[in-house]
Amino acid sequence: MKDFFLRNNAYHIWATNLLYDSIDTLSEEDYKKDIGLFFNSIHGTLNHLLLVEKVWYSRLIREVYVPSSLAEELEPDRQTLKSRMIQSLERWDSFLADLDNSIWETIFRYKTMRGFETELIFCDVVQHNFNHRTHHRGQITAAITQLGGKSPEIDYVYYLQTKGK
Repeated sequence: MKDFFLRNNAYHIWATNLLYDSIDTLSEEDYKKDIGLFFNSIHGTLNHLLLVEKVWYSRLIREVYVPSSLAEELEPDRQTLKSRMIQSLERWDSFLADLDNSIWETIFRYKTMRGFETELIFCDVVQHNFNHRTHHRGQITAAITQLGGKSPEIDYVYYLQTKGK
């Protein structure tokens, strides 16, 4: 499981970097334009991704971080947000690498943002985090296309082919 999740995290770093290659070509106006995404703009969606990364990572290392909302803006500056996003993804490599293989099927208990105690299998928590990234990257690629930009090809299979796996 550890190798699977490390490979998936490497994919997410690769895909996020390619996504940013396209995002970086957008004007500031288009980047922050409300185009009807759940978090309004590309910027809002990226901020949401960073925020949720922080929420889940904090839970996994047994710290508490509860934002005011899922739309809370952590970083208004475009370039700083990009740097923080990549750093956040890279941080997962050491976290995952340090995990003992016995943890994947254990029960992980945590408190939801609404304050309810709940539990999931540990590997499902990690997988949810990865799926969440993919979900919002898909929204962003559609937004880039809607704004007239070129959307990157960031399917997992392209990553595997690029890396020769």
